[in-house]
Amino acid sequence: MKRTTFAILFLLAAPAAGAWVPCGQKEIAPPQPIQREAPAFPQAVRELGIEGSVEVALTVLRDGSVGWVRIVRAEPRGYFEQAAAEGVRRWRFSPAMQDGQPIECRLRTRVRFALTDSAAAVEGLTSGDRPQPIYPAALLQARVEGYAEVEYDLDASGAVKNAKLSAAMPRGEFEKAALAAVRGWHGPASEAALRHETRRFDFRLPDTRLDVVPPTLLASAPFPMAACERHMSGRVVLEVETTPSGQVHEARILAAEPAGLFDRTALTVARGSRLSPAYRDGQPISATALLTLHFAPERATCPGMQTPDREPPSGTRPPPRVTRIDERPAPRAEWWGSPSRDAG
Repeated sequence: MKRTTFAILFLLAAPAAGAWVPCGQKEIAPPQPIQREAPAFPQAVRELGIEGSVEVALTVLRDGSVGWVRIVRAEPRGYFEQAAAEGVRRWRFSPAMQDGQPIECRLRTRVRFALTDSAAAVEGLTSGDRPQPIYPAALLQARVEGYAEVEYDLDASGAVKNAKLSAAMPRGEFEKAALAAVRGWHGPASEAALRHETRRFDFRLPDTRLDVVPPTLLASAPFPMAACERHMSGRVVLEVETTPSGQVHEARILAAEPAGLFDRTALTVARGSRLSPAYRDGQPISATALLTLHFAPERATCPGMQTPDREPPSGTRPPPRVTRIDERPAPRAEWWGSPSRDAG
C-alpha cells in the first residue's frame, strides 16, 4: 500500500524591479498560514510512480488570500505544475503587516510530491524485489506511529549501495527496520553506473486513526555567502527535539559535508521548522527525530543567480489569478528522484 505525503519549503523571493515587496523583509510581519492543505497528488502520475517538486512564486493579498501565482521551477517538468498551482491558490493566510496595516507581499514555496510505502505488520507481506520494513514489535505494542526515510544508490545491476538514513520520526527502531529492508532491495538493471533514490516509509498501525498527517514545513535561512562565491553544495544531518505539534525546539549537528560551511544555516532552518510529528495511540507526542538538509547554490538566493520576474504587477492591482505561464502544460521528462530535504 502506498501513501502520498508532501513537504513544503518556504523560500524568500529575491526582489526585482517593480515587484511586490518580499514577505521576509525585516520591517514586515510576514503572513501566517491559516489554511494550507497539501495540493492533491495527480492520480495518473501516482500510478506511474513518479515523484517530484514544484517551486511556486505567489503573492499574499491584503485579505490573506492568494493572488498572483507563477510556476518558477518543476522537477521533473510536465507532471505536477497544474496540481501545485491549483492547490496553492486555495491557501489562506493572515496578511502581512507593516506599520500596523495589512499589505500585499511576495514569497516562494516549494511543494514536494512524494510517494511513500507503509511498513508491513507481519513478516509474510515482505516478499519480492523490494520487501517492506517490518513494524518493530515493541513500537507496535506501544501503538507508536512515525516514519523513516532512506537514501541509497542503485548500481548498474540494480543492487543497493550506500544506504543511509536521511529522516526518521521518532529515532530508533523505525530507522533499523527501514535500513534493513532497503539493503535487501534489488532494482532493475540500467546502463547508468549509479542511480540515486530516496524512499520514505510510513509506520502506521493496522487500525490507525490517522487520516491526514501534517506535512513537514521547513524554515528558510540566508545561504552562506562563502558557499555562493565558491558555488558549493552541502549536506547537514541533524538530531532534533520536537514538541507534539512537530515544532523543533532543540537541534544538534551529527554530520556535515563540507564541515562547518552550512552549520549555522542548517541550525537556523531546523530551529524554525515544523516536522510531521510522531503519534502514540492516535495522539501527537514529543519525540527525537533525524533530519537531513541538502544545500544547493542553484536553488538559493545567491547574487546573480535569481531569474527576475517576467510579469511585474501594474500599479497597485495584482495581475489575474490565472495566467498562461502556470497553466500551460509542459513537455514530459524523465523520472526524477528528490533528495531528502532541500534548503537554502
